[in-house]
Amino acid sequence: MKVRLFLRWPWAVVSAATMGGLMHTPTVQAVTNVFFTIAQTTNLVTSGPTSDTIGSEGYLFTFTRDKLFTGGAGMTNPIGRAVRVPWPEGLEAQAVTAGPSPGKAQVRLRRQDGQPFAIKTFKAKLLANTAGAGAAIEVMPMLNGEDGLPDPVMYNATGYYGSQFTYLTPALTGFDTYIITLYVDYALMSLTVVDPSAPPPRLDIQPLDVTTMLLSWPTNASGYVLESATNLPASLWRQVTNGFYQSSDFFHAELPFSDIRRFFRLRK
Repeated sequence: MKVRLFLRWPWAVVSAATMGGLMHTPTVQAVTNVFFTIAQTTNLVTSGPTSDTIGSEGYLFTFTRDKLFTGGAGMTNPIGRAVRVPWPEGLEAQAVTAGPSPGKAQVRLRRQDGQPFAIKTFKAKLLANTAGAGAAIEVMPMLNGEDGLPDPVMYNATGYYGSQFTYLTPALTGFDTYIITLYVDYALMSLTVVDPSAPPPRLDIQPLDVTTMLLSWPTNASGYVLESATNLPASLWRQVTNGFYQSSDFFHAELPFSDIRRFFRLRK
């Protein structure tokens, strides 16, 4: 009778601990950046004949500029066109009207580490009239150098110089590059991007013997602490501070079983 009761409690605790570890491990919150603010500095990465690339907050912005514009017919010296929306008021893209490769105004956005991310929302300002012919901002997502969708995502941009449009963009998720194009000059006035969430670390729990349990989690889960509670939902979680050691790529904690059911979690 004593043996049956002794074995029963450890397994009950292991079950509760496992549930606590796997069901209540907090997720890692993704990092949200909202451009453009005065606190966001930039650095010039590359400068080409019709575009520039700058870096800020872990993102790379490549935007077209009409640098080869000469000022009009008969003029041959490139002077470029004035920038009306300088950083950090926004980010201006100009249609390229001169030189061997004329084209639309475009911003190419990607992360410096090349990882996928999401555009949650953006605001664009027209720097030319589109009311007569109508217009749409085209956003082509890309992944690993390939088009992410059969066709660009279209956002209405029909209006007059100075008109601003705000777009919610649930379709722009899970790609590593976004190419934002309009046939006339425009500026991004606000842009909310979200980086990928790292998967939460797994907390594994197993009995070592009838008196001891072993909790394990990967060493690359930096910044996490092990906590325990005696009930769920828990009003009080306590940090576990004893019994720790490292082996190979895992942290371990050896803890004694008790008659009190316990739940465990990793918290950052």
